[in-house]
Amino acid sequence: MAEPSKAVEDAAEEAANDVISAHGISVEDDESCFEALCWALGSGVPHEKGLLQFAQAVLDSFDLKGLIDAKIELLSEYKLDYPQDYETADVDRMKAEIARLRTLREQLENS
Repeated sequence: MAEPSKAVEDAAEEAANDVISAHGISVEDDESCFEALCWALGSGVPHEKGLLQFAQAVLDSFDLKGLIDAKIELLSEYKLDYPQDYETADVDRMKAEIARLRTLREQLENS
């Protein structure tokens, strides 16, 4: 597996900070928030709850709903406005992708 990018490390640190702050966990000298969360999992924070909160915080930091809305807009309001520019199979794939993205957006809104 490749090493995580700086953006992923920053997102993980921010998400870990959110979780440890919610649980009142302190950070020791020279320790990152992510390290503090890892140490706290199981003792100060239940594993499943902590990991789910961490995952939610990462997702929230990337504004996935905004990215999904932008992709839907690109496909439905720009590309599909000119279906004659595309093969029928490509138009069908774009419509399927829009439907998949709308379902994903609904799932994110309901989570």
